[in-house]
Amino acid sequence: MRAKLLEITLAMLLLAGGPSAGHAQVAERPSPSGGVLSLLPPPQISDHSIVIAGRTLNYQAKAGTLSLLSGKGDVTAEIFHVAYTLRPEPSREPDPRRPITFVFNGGPGAASAYLHLGALGPRVMATAADGSFLPPPQRLLDNSNTWLDMTDLVFVDPVGTGYSREAPGTEARSFWGVNQDAAAMGAFIRLYLAQAGRTASPVFLAGESYGGFRAALLAKTLQDDIGISPRGIVLISPALEFTLVRPDEFQPLHWALELPSLAAVRLRSESVTGSELQERLADVERYALGDYLVALASGLEQGGRLASPRVAEITGLPLELVKRNFARIPTALFAKEFARARGNVLSVYDGTIETADIAPESPRPRGPDPVLDRSVPALTSAFVSYVREELKFRTDLSYRLLNREISGSWDYGTSPTRQGYVGVMDELQQARVLNSGLGVLIVNGYTDLVTPYLASRYLVGQVPSLPGAKPIRVELLEGGHMMYFRPESRRALREAASELYQAPK
Repeated sequence: MRAKLLEITLAMLLLAGGPSAGHAQVAERPSPSGGVLSLLPPPQISDHSIVIAGRTLNYQAKAGTLSLLSGKGDVTAEIFHVAYTLRPEPSREPDPRRPITFVFNGGPGAASAYLHLGALGPRVMATAADGSFLPPPQRLLDNSNTWLDMTDLVFVDPVGTGYSREAPGTEARSFWGVNQDAAAMGAFIRLYLAQAGRTASPVFLAGESYGGFRAALLAKTLQDDIGISPRGIVLISPALEFTLVRPDEFQPLHWALELPSLAAVRLRSESVTGSELQERLADVERYALGDYLVALASGLEQGGRLASPRVAEITGLPLELVKRNFARIPTALFAKEFARARGNVLSVYDGTIETADIAPESPRPRGPDPVLDRSVPALTSAFVSYVREELKFRTDLSYRLLNREISGSWDYGTSPTRQGYVGVMDELQQARVLNSGLGVLIVNGYTDLVTPYLASRYLVGQVPSLPGAKPIRVELLEGGHMMYFRPESRRALREAASELYQAPK
């Protein structure tokens, strides 16, 4: 795995019947190790049901923590998770061979509530049709597009996120790194499967943003280090190669990969959709990886002269602004300037969502992002209320939806002998060689300016096909980084993932 040369701050990356009609009960667990862990209650188990397409699904929810242990058997951390297990009939035990999916968000430093209450879980936070958040108080609805009819679900919060905490005497930062995180999450999966009696279950992984990186890495390390071979992984708006996320200033490729996403924002602002949107973006993609990339490589000033008129046309930005930037448009600059005439700035997480510009004199956005920063109070309040009232897990410990300290302290593996940017495409290829039946689905949003969709297509095109292995599928949906907050895209995400869960022929 390639390490990273420059320090990267990824606070901007994430990177996801009625309520409880049954009962809650206490499950056995070891006593906490003291300190803040003493505020964690025992796991709580409750019975619920949901009606989907006229079919009633009875399921069990378990909210609690699982202890990670050192080689000496000491508790090093408590990992908070919420597990949903389908029960075909209330009196029957869960099927130990039913698929089970472990779900992660990104950051690093984000809890799994994004995908939990935004996409996959049986309950979902109400949002507007365009994915924007509604005024408080937040409302939860039954999720007609939950994945629970396809797979049992385990939403996992790494140490320092959600209610997960390190044990007294253990440094939280010892979990905050590429390899450290993979080891901890791999250990969690192993322990969960063993303790739940699910070692015979087909295992799937789903992750968003850095969680997509995590899932791709785990697809290999679970096989190498633990002896668990996942059947499929779903990577949502993934950050796969950080050379494309925070590139070197002399690396022109990222400008080309970002350009179609800027075009998508402009086209969606003009109400272009469907096949017309796809056709016009395909033209931009050809230009971006053809004449535009050639122009950029020809030199800063010459390339700017050659490309500026077309880039201005594609992005909808003023020609003089594009010329001043030599036809290289940072996503932050685009977010700042595209809606300036309306006094607004765009979200880099979804360029179709905008908010008032509180600092119009600034050359870059300075206020809260209308998607990421609004998500924190909305999802935190929704999740805390849900887990307390419906799942009966009650604690005075603070819930950390987005712990920015983690992203600033993350260990990407830099050392004097391991320089470069961290990436996971090599590990993904190795995972597919170890298990030729591994299904891989990558899903991006058109108007995501954080992990642009063309980067995923480009990376998949840069690795060789593997004889006998399932091809990697790449899907593109309406919306941005968290496209699943749009009800229609949430449905499309489930539909795209459903193919992975079909029984092998």
